[in-house]
Amino acid sequence: MQTPRRPVSVLSKARRSRLAVIGATVVMLALLSGGAGYASPAGSPASATAPLTVDTPAGCNATPKKGFARCFSVVRTPSDHTITPNASGPPSTALGPADIKAAYRLPATGGATVAIVDAYGDSAAEADLATFRSHYDLSACTTANGCFTKVDQRGGADYPADDAGWALETALDLDAVSSACPDCKILLVEADSSSFDDLGTAVDEAVALGAKYVSNSYGTTQEGADETSLDHYYDHPGTVVTAATGDTGNQVSYPAMSNAVVAAGGTRLTRDGGTPRGWTESAWSSGGSGCSQYEAKPDDQSSVDTGCEKRATADISADADPASGLATYSSLPQPDGRSGWFQVGGTSLSSPLLTAMYALAGPPTPGSHPASYPYSDPNAAGDLNDVTTGQNGTCGTLLCNAGPGWDGPTGLGTPNGVAALAAGEQGDIAGQITDADTGKPVADVKVTAGTYGARTDTQGHYDIQARVGTYTVTASAYSYKSATRSGVTVTAGKQSTANIALTPLPHSMVTGKVVDSGHGWGLYAKITLDGYPGDPIYTDPVTGEYSVRLAGSTTYGAHVIPMYPATLDTTGNDGYLPEDEQLTVGTTDMTRDYALKADPTACSAPGYGRNATSEDFTAFAGTKPSDGWSVAGTHDGWRFDNPGDRTAAGGGDDRSAVADSGITTRPVDSSLTSPDVDLSGQSAPHLSFDSGYYGAPGQDAEVRLSTDGGRTWTSVWHQSTTNAIGHVDVPLPRAANTKKARVRFAYRGRSAWWWSVDNVLIGTPTCVAKPGALVVGTVTDHATGGPVNGATVSAGAASGLSTTTGDPDRPGGFYSLFTPATGSGQLTASAAGYATATTTTTLTPNGVARVDWSLIPAGGNR
Repeated sequence: MQTPRRPVSVLSKARRSRLAVIGATVVMLALLSGGAGYASPAGSPASATAPLTVDTPAGCNATPKKGFARCFSVVRTPSDHTITPNASGPPSTALGPADIKAAYRLPATGGATVAIVDAYGDSAAEADLATFRSHYDLSACTTANGCFTKVDQRGGADYPADDAGWALETALDLDAVSSACPDCKILLVEADSSSFDDLGTAVDEAVALGAKYVSNSYGTTQEGADETSLDHYYDHPGTVVTAATGDTGNQVSYPAMSNAVVAAGGTRLTRDGGTPRGWTESAWSSGGSGCSQYEAKPDDQSSVDTGCEKRATADISADADPASGLATYSSLPQPDGRSGWFQVGGTSLSSPLLTAMYALAGPPTPGSHPASYPYSDPNAAGDLNDVTTGQNGTCGTLLCNAGPGWDGPTGLGTPNGVAALAAGEQGDIAGQITDADTGKPVADVKVTAGTYGARTDTQGHYDIQARVGTYTVTASAYSYKSATRSGVTVTAGKQSTANIALTPLPHSMVTGKVVDSGHGWGLYAKITLDGYPGDPIYTDPVTGEYSVRLAGSTTYGAHVIPMYPATLDTTGNDGYLPEDEQLTVGTTDMTRDYALKADPTACSAPGYGRNATSEDFTAFAGTKPSDGWSVAGTHDGWRFDNPGDRTAAGGGDDRSAVADSGITTRPVDSSLTSPDVDLSGQSAPHLSFDSGYYGAPGQDAEVRLSTDGGRTWTSVWHQSTTNAIGHVDVPLPRAANTKKARVRFAYRGRSAWWWSVDNVLIGTPTCVAKPGALVVGTVTDHATGGPVNGATVSAGAASGLSTTTGDPDRPGGFYSLFTPATGSGQLTASAAGYATATTTTTLTPNGVARVDWSLIPAGGNR
């Protein structure tokens, strides 16, 4: 009898992966072609004169890996989604410089140096810009005449290699600036890569070279707790730093979410001779918008209702819909090998347009954040086009539906001239906010004067730059009564003083601990309080202690989230049951402790496991069992290297036990036996395992149980010609309270199929606290003192990975691990580029040991 062909439903892992890729590709091509199937275009790529009917992301506009950015340019293409240039000239539906200037009523002259920051190289940038400007009869902008400058991210000429996708983005940016501000000089800064560190360095370099207007047409649509550590790249007071809001609809992006930038949203710009303006605009259906999870709300957004507790986007907008996209010229070959004219949109278009418009409006006020200018424009109704139609999602609120005033897709609207982007004549309002009872300064007080605002520093001082006029100054802070000063006059170039004393409200100092209910050790946790405007409260990683000053008498919604396991998933999927309560606070100090319970279903909290013996066979090799298991019978029996490349048991990992008669012509009769398992005190033990059994005539699989250390056996599960695929659970009442229970997996077959077994559990499947200790700490660089993320800290077989937490007191390098070993134990820390370090510490049962590491860079000296 020949070895049977393996069934289609149980393909090898490698073949399944190949088919998955092929299938996904076919589905994607079918979706892109707009039909149920996909057929390759006949002959050469689509004609350059084919109607442009669909939007296709540029080559650089693809989901990036963590820490990297994508561009936000989108190309208008024929229906086959082929990015095909037009060699003879701009597409007939593309807008040009005259359209941009007319639609936004831009001044004919004026401007300054506008910096464009992009990733990778575009060796043809200057030549392509010349082609664009010549076609539209714009004056030359070259290196020779001082209009065009190109540098690398260090300000030199070590340019990165060309990238066709990012080159098209660069061409769009240069052509957009030229369209809105033909007299502007252009500084192109090419980052070495699309990493945020490289792009941010390029932004810093642009500002260092004197640019007061910097456009960033890139980002990531995956916000992270560590993004605020990048904000310094985009926070340059007195400089316009603009960032695109993204091309994925009602979704946020970074760095547009950084509260120091001008977040550029997107519209669709349409000619309409029936309106006084001659144009109409609606929200672009794919422009980004939403609420940040991490970025604080800028003071200027306090003057509008965004529906967000933190930063919201957009601020202002301009054309971004590829259907009304800008004519763009790029000579670097696209994937089809050709180059020429394109019609390009995306918020990669609105960002450089708005940056150039700011340059037309005049220099920003030193020390100010120009994103605030449109919010504080006293003539905003005339200086901005309020976009009130269109949507970019189905959220049902102003965050995705355009409407009167501020909305997510378009912000405050689009420029009608450049007055809304100008600083105007300004002066200062300065002063100190103090506690009326103690006279001490109060930090982090929100101080507003009309639509202008600031927050006090640690000494209670504030300084507001405002346009000339008379204001009522209001100071408000959590746990204080708000207070005002009216009739404060701002004179051009002068400073007015407005000191305010705040009367404190009754309050309570709430202190306590967050502990694990099973072990009793302190938990590192995050506590958020509904109605409390401060940042989340983090407990001490060793003691679990916390404290917070809360205004009373008030009830707060409290939410406690442990910062475990080592992945530090702070969304609640952390192995613990949620702990939410209504915390009522009076006017006297109080204590509130929390004892969190491990989720018995997941049983994934550190220091917890099933009340059973488990085996996943990951430590087994070839034909050699370990962990006390044994194999008997024919030499072609149970193996742990999957020689037939069979499907994993239960669909899990490929490290399992397999008895396979399909890879040999000899009979297979083999058993796999567990070590003795002590089930004392367990009244209802079970056996569970993942099974991949494929039945066939002349073949059978059986599980046997021994309760006397292997002297006698009883069959508890059997399968022959019927498949048994998936999770199997077998009650073992005969093994209740026995000290020497064993299970045996027996397989017999000849030139038939196979049986794979994985994730075996013997005992009671309840979640219990396991003996051991917790180790926590931080890993830093010995030379710089900065955090080291991605380091592995090990205690025997247990390990944890250092990472960021979102806790401002522990910005990175934090790790945690549970180890069953107690007493004196050796720990090891290792990371790429660093010398491995070891130390010895005492691990107390049910205790937390703090071990911090200072790793020496490889080859360095302490």
